[in-house]
Amino acid sequence: MNTALKLITFLARKLVAIAIVILLIVMATFIAYDMANIYIIVSDGLSQRAETAIHGEDPSSLNRFFTLKHLNSDPIFRSTQFDDYNIQDYIYELKVKKVWVWPWESETEVVVEEYIPESSWKFSITEEMRERLMAAQMPAEEPAEETGENEEAGQETEAGSGDESGEGDAGEQGQKIELEIPPPTWQNGEKVIEMRKVEGQWKIDGIVFVRSIEPEQDEKDKSE
Repeated sequence: MNTALKLITFLARKLVAIAIVILLIVMATFIAYDMANIYIIVSDGLSQRAETAIHGEDPSSLNRFFTLKHLNSDPIFRSTQFDDYNIQDYIYELKVKKVWVWPWESETEVVVEEYIPESSWKFSITEEMRERLMAAQMPAEEPAEETGENEEAGQETEAGSGDESGEGDAGEQGQKIELEIPPPTWQNGEKVIEMRKVEGQWKIDGIVFVRSIEPEQDEKDKSE
């Protein structure tokens, strides 16, 4: 009797241990699947979001990455900050710093660092922006002084022949003036990406800015 009881107890413990191992394997599989899915959605979704906003494209094509609620409320798609630029290229960087989700959860948060280095922008500006910059940055012309005495007038007339070349130099200098053109800017920083499972598929439901980062300055500080 005691032998049978010990055997039953031993088998029960083994079955429980095996069940726990199987449960952990199944749970790990679901966790790995969800985390991989979330990682892809965040990486591709944020990259496509940046491209869509920078080139002024229709954001409706991003519905496979974002919830409709977020697409309708995201301020980047209503911003005019890129309207004066014709952007040919840029380097987009994204680092996923923290991601975790349990199999039974339908919401989670992902911490990322997202940035576009200022030196990576390749762009030109519109004529409207160029005219505004020229109006703001070109130096104002100084009015010429008038004199009533003949001697001074003669001196000015004589000097005037030299001033014509001076005005030409000034004109040439004016043409040589290089406008200070501000490059496009992106909201570089650490962000919390709010994820929600919609009909079995993970989607980005919100983006919360946490803090600003300047990757180029950080690299410069490290090198020093």
